Amino acid sequence: MYHVLILHLDDTYFYQRKLRKRATMEIDLRFLKEKKLMCQLDKLKFMEKKIPINKSLISFIGKGDYHYFSFIFLKLINEPFVLLVIDNHLDMRYSKDNFIRCDSWIYNAGLLNNLKQIFYINSSNIDNIPEIMIPVYISIDKDIIDRKYLKTNWTQGNLSPDQLFEFLSKIQSKNKIIGVDICGEPEFNIEEIRKSEEINLSIVDIFKSFRLKKSA
Repeated sequence: MYHVLILHLDDTYFYQRKLRKRATMEIDLRFLKEKKLMCQLDKLKFMEKKIPINKSLISFIGKGDYHYFSFIFLKLINEPFVLLVIDNHLDMRYSKDNFIRCDSWIYNAGLLNNLKQIFYINSSNIDNIPEIMIPVYISIDKDIIDRKYLKTNWTQGNLSPDQLFEFLSKIQSKNKIIGVDICGEPEFNIEEIRKSEEINLSIVDIFKSFRLKKSA
Protein backbone atom coordinates (compact mmCIF):
# COMPACT_ATOMS: atom_id res chain seq x y z
CA MET A 1 0.00 0.00 0.00
CA TYR A 2 1.37 3.40 -0.94
CA HIS A 3 1.07 6.54 1.18
CA VAL A 4 1.04 10.22 0.23
CA LEU A 5 2.41 13.00 2.44
CA ILE A 6 1.86 16.69 1.72
CA LEU A 7 4.13 19.22 3.41
CA HIS A 8 2.68 22.71 3.61
CA LEU A 9 5.75 24.93 3.49
CA ASP A 10 3.61 27.65 1.92
CA ASP A 11 0.00 27.89 0.69
CA THR A 12 0.57 26.01 -2.58
CA TYR A 13 -1.32 22.80 -1.87
CA PHE A 14 -4.36 24.40 -0.24
CA TYR A 15 -5.57 25.07 -3.79
CA GLN A 16 -5.03 21.45 -4.91
CA ARG A 17 -8.11 19.83 -3.41
CA LYS A 18 -8.02 16.68 -5.52
CA LEU A 19 -4.45 16.00 -4.46
CA ARG A 20 -5.26 16.63 -0.81
CA LYS A 21 -8.01 14.03 -1.00
CA ARG A 22 -5.33 11.49 -1.93
CA ALA A 23 -3.10 12.38 1.00
CA THR A 24 -2.56 10.03 3.92
CA MET A 25 -1.16 12.88 5.98
CA GLU A 26 -0.61 16.63 5.74
CA ILE A 27 1.90 18.54 7.87
CA ASP A 28 1.69 22.31 8.19
CA LEU A 29 5.14 23.90 8.50
CA ARG A 30 4.20 27.39 7.33
CA PHE A 31 4.88 28.80 10.78
CA LEU A 32 8.62 28.16 10.38
CA LYS A 33 10.56 31.30 9.44
CA GLU A 34 13.64 31.67 7.22
CA LYS A 35 13.15 28.45 5.28
CA LYS A 36 12.83 29.65 1.68
CA LEU A 37 15.78 28.65 -0.56
CA MET A 38 17.92 27.59 2.40
CA CYS A 39 17.69 26.38 5.96
CA GLN A 40 19.92 26.01 8.99
CA LEU A 41 20.70 22.36 9.63
CA ASP A 42 19.52 22.70 13.25
CA LYS A 43 16.11 23.82 12.00
CA LEU A 44 16.10 20.94 9.51
CA LYS A 45 16.51 18.53 12.43
CA PHE A 46 13.37 20.01 13.98
CA MET A 47 11.50 19.44 10.71
CA GLU A 48 12.82 15.88 10.56
CA LYS A 49 11.08 15.05 13.83
CA LYS A 50 7.74 15.92 12.20
CA ILE A 51 8.12 13.38 9.40
CA PRO A 52 6.42 9.96 9.83
CA ILE A 53 8.79 8.30 7.38
CA ASN A 54 7.19 4.86 7.63
CA LYS A 55 3.94 6.27 6.25
CA SER A 56 5.11 8.89 3.76
CA LEU A 57 6.63 7.29 0.74
CA ILE A 58 5.32 9.73 -1.88
CA SER A 59 5.97 13.21 -0.54
CA PHE A 60 4.97 16.58 -1.98
CA ILE A 61 7.26 19.36 -0.79
CA GLY A 62 6.11 22.48 -2.67
CA LYS A 63 8.12 24.84 -4.85
CA GLY A 64 11.66 24.15 -6.00
CA ASP A 65 12.70 26.66 -3.32
CA TYR A 66 12.26 23.82 -0.83
CA HIS A 67 13.95 21.00 -2.73
CA TYR A 68 16.51 20.75 0.05
CA PHE A 69 13.79 19.02 2.08
CA SER A 70 14.58 15.86 0.12
CA PHE A 71 17.68 15.55 2.29
CA ILE A 72 15.50 14.70 5.30
CA PHE A 73 13.96 11.71 3.56
CA LEU A 74 17.35 10.50 2.39
CA LYS A 75 18.81 10.73 5.89
CA LEU A 76 16.09 8.43 7.20
CA ILE A 77 16.85 5.59 4.77
CA ASN A 78 18.77 2.90 6.66
CA GLU A 79 19.86 0.62 3.83
CA PRO A 80 22.14 1.07 0.79
CA PHE A 81 20.29 2.93 -1.96
CA VAL A 82 20.60 4.92 -5.17
CA LEU A 83 19.33 8.49 -5.58
CA LEU A 84 17.69 9.25 -8.91
CA VAL A 85 17.24 13.00 -9.39
CA ILE A 86 14.99 14.32 -12.17
CA ASP A 87 15.61 18.06 -12.35
CA ASN A 88 16.54 20.86 -14.73
CA HIS A 89 19.34 21.85 -12.30
CA LEU A 90 22.07 19.81 -10.67
CA ASP A 91 21.73 21.02 -7.06
CA MET A 92 25.25 20.08 -6.04
CA ARG A 93 26.96 23.31 -5.05
CA TYR A 94 29.12 23.37 -1.95
CA SER A 95 27.30 24.45 1.20
CA LYS A 96 28.71 25.62 4.52
CA ASP A 97 28.40 23.15 7.38
CA ASN A 98 25.54 24.91 9.14
CA PHE A 99 23.29 25.50 6.09
CA ILE A 100 21.61 23.49 3.38
CA ARG A 101 20.24 25.18 0.25
CA CYS A 102 17.93 24.27 -2.61
CA ASP A 103 21.01 24.25 -4.88
CA SER A 104 23.27 22.28 -2.51
CA TRP A 105 21.17 19.45 -1.09
CA ILE A 106 22.64 16.81 -3.44
CA TYR A 107 26.10 17.80 -2.21
CA ASN A 108 24.92 17.20 1.36
CA ALA A 109 23.25 13.93 0.37
CA GLY A 110 26.47 12.71 -1.19
CA LEU A 111 28.01 12.57 2.29
CA LEU A 112 25.45 10.03 3.55
CA ASN A 113 26.90 6.57 4.17
CA ASN A 114 23.94 4.66 2.73
CA LEU A 115 23.81 6.63 -0.52
CA LYS A 116 25.90 4.59 -2.97
CA GLN A 117 25.26 6.32 -6.30
CA ILE A 118 23.51 9.35 -7.78
CA PHE A 119 21.90 9.43 -11.22
CA TYR A 120 21.00 12.85 -12.60
CA ILE A 121 18.27 12.97 -15.26
CA ASN A 122 17.50 16.09 -17.27
CA SER A 123 15.92 16.91 -20.63
CA SER A 124 18.95 15.72 -22.60
CA ASN A 125 19.22 12.20 -21.15
CA ILE A 126 15.63 11.32 -20.22
CA ASP A 127 15.67 8.49 -22.78
CA ASN A 128 18.51 6.72 -20.99
CA ILE A 129 17.22 4.30 -18.37
CA PRO A 130 20.02 3.64 -15.86
CA GLU A 131 20.81 0.10 -14.77
CA ILE A 132 20.33 0.04 -11.02
CA MET A 133 20.87 -2.99 -8.79
CA ILE A 134 19.85 -1.69 -5.37
CA PRO A 135 16.79 0.19 -4.02
CA VAL A 136 16.01 3.57 -5.56
CA TYR A 137 14.81 6.85 -4.11
CA ILE A 138 13.41 9.25 -6.72
CA SER A 139 13.41 13.05 -6.36
CA ILE A 140 11.47 15.00 -8.99
CA ASP A 141 11.55 18.73 -9.69
CA LYS A 142 8.86 19.66 -12.20
CA ASP A 143 11.05 22.45 -13.60
CA ILE A 144 12.22 19.73 -15.99
CA ILE A 145 8.89 20.28 -17.79
CA ASP A 146 8.62 22.80 -20.62
CA ARG A 147 6.96 26.10 -19.71
CA LYS A 148 4.28 25.60 -22.34
CA TYR A 149 2.90 22.83 -20.10
CA LEU A 150 3.63 24.31 -16.65
CA LYS A 151 5.26 27.54 -15.47
CA THR A 152 7.42 27.08 -12.38
CA ASN A 153 9.49 29.77 -10.68
CA TRP A 154 12.83 28.41 -12.00
CA THR A 155 14.37 28.07 -15.45
CA GLN A 156 12.90 25.01 -17.09
CA GLY A 157 13.71 22.07 -19.33
CA ASN A 158 11.81 21.03 -22.43
CA LEU A 159 10.06 17.79 -21.48
CA SER A 160 6.38 17.16 -21.91
CA PRO A 161 4.54 15.68 -18.93
CA ASP A 162 4.03 12.49 -20.94
CA GLN A 163 7.79 12.09 -21.38
CA LEU A 164 8.23 12.39 -17.63
CA PHE A 165 5.44 9.91 -16.95
CA GLU A 166 6.90 7.41 -19.42
CA PHE A 167 10.32 7.60 -17.76
CA LEU A 168 8.84 7.13 -14.29
CA SER A 169 6.79 4.16 -15.45
CA LYS A 170 9.89 2.46 -16.85
CA ILE A 171 11.89 3.10 -13.69
CA GLN A 172 9.18 1.78 -11.37
CA SER A 173 8.71 -1.34 -13.49
CA LYS A 174 12.39 -2.32 -13.22
CA ASN A 175 13.40 -1.28 -9.70
CA LYS A 176 12.54 -1.41 -6.02
CA ILE A 177 11.36 2.11 -5.23
CA ILE A 178 11.70 3.03 -1.56
CA GLY A 179 10.53 6.63 -1.78
CA VAL A 180 9.56 9.50 -4.06
CA ASP A 181 9.38 13.24 -3.52
CA ILE A 182 8.01 15.89 -5.85
CA CYS A 183 8.59 19.65 -5.93
CA GLY A 184 8.39 22.36 -8.60
CA GLU A 185 5.06 23.99 -7.84
CA PRO A 186 4.21 27.25 -9.66
CA GLU A 187 3.79 30.70 -8.21
CA PHE A 188 0.22 31.64 -7.33
CA ASN A 189 -1.83 31.41 -10.51
CA ILE A 190 -5.04 29.39 -10.51
CA GLU A 191 -4.58 28.01 -14.02
CA GLU A 192 -0.96 26.96 -13.39
CA ILE A 193 -1.91 25.42 -10.05
CA ARG A 194 -4.60 23.41 -11.83
CA LYS A 195 -2.05 22.15 -14.38
CA SER A 196 0.38 21.31 -11.62
CA GLU A 197 -2.23 19.38 -9.69
CA GLU A 198 -3.05 17.23 -12.72
CA ILE A 199 0.64 16.38 -13.14
CA ASN A 200 0.90 15.57 -9.43
CA LEU A 201 -2.11 13.26 -9.62
CA SER A 202 -0.67 11.47 -12.64
CA ILE A 203 2.60 10.87 -10.78
CA VAL A 204 0.69 9.41 -7.84
CA ASP A 205 -1.24 7.16 -10.22
CA ILE A 206 1.97 5.81 -11.73
CA PHE A 207 3.15 4.63 -8.34
CA LYS A 208 -0.17 3.53 -6.88
CA SER A 209 -0.36 0.54 -9.20
CA PHE A 210 2.36 -1.28 -7.28
CA ARG A 211 3.55 -1.57 -3.72
CA LEU A 212 6.20 0.97 -2.78
CA LYS A 213 8.66 -0.80 -0.50
CA LYS A 214 9.94 1.15 2.45
CA SER A 215 13.39 0.66 3.91
CA ALA A 216 13.62 -1.66 6.92
